[in-house]
Parts: sequence; structure tokens; C-alpha cells
Amino acid sequence: MDAGLLELDFRTPGDCELAFFGITAPLIGRGAGRWLMTQALARAWSEPVSRVWVHTCTFDHPAALAFYQRSGFRPFRRQIEIVDDPRLAGILPLSAAPHVPVIGARS
Repeated sequence: MDAGLLELDFRTPGDCELAFFGITAPLIGRGAGRWLMTQALARAWSEPVSRVWVHTCTFDHPAALAFYQRSGFRPFRRQIEIVDDPRLAGILPLSAAPHVPVIGARS
């Protein structure tokens, strides 16, 4: 059974980016996210880093930002990025990120 995904990026010396983090829908609200985040942070801080950070966006789960904050992350900056919607380009299915309206979808 697929359960989740975690990727830590140590390419920048002294930094660790939580590049990918997620659990499958059936596990949301069952403690799996907390367990995976605990593993991620333990692994990240086991290296010689002075910063562990994550970049989130509106395509993430609506509760992602609050979860990251409960995990100890603090907002550093908010910005508007304009990119082509990956759902319209066929990279993601139109059903992805249902909390974000699809503008310009073709039937």
C-alpha cells in the first residue's frame, strides 16, 4: 500500500529543504503525517545544517501550512507567483487540488 512520500534536499551547504512531503488521503488525520514529519526532522537535523525549510503553495492540501507551523516551521515570506496551471497543461489531472479553482479549463 502506498502511504506517503518524503524527500530532503541537502544540496545547499548548511541547509535542508523539505522538498516533498505528503501522505495518502486514507492516512490523513490518523497520525501518519506527524510520524513522517518527526522522521523527516530527525533526519534533517542529524546533518550539519543551520536551517530546515519548506516551500508550500496553494496546490498543497488546505491544512498543509497549519501542519507545518505546528511542526515548528515559521512563515518567512509570502509571495505571489504566477505560473501556468499544471492541470491545464495535462501535467496534473483536473481533479488535483480541488480547493483551487480551475480557470480556463476546456471541456
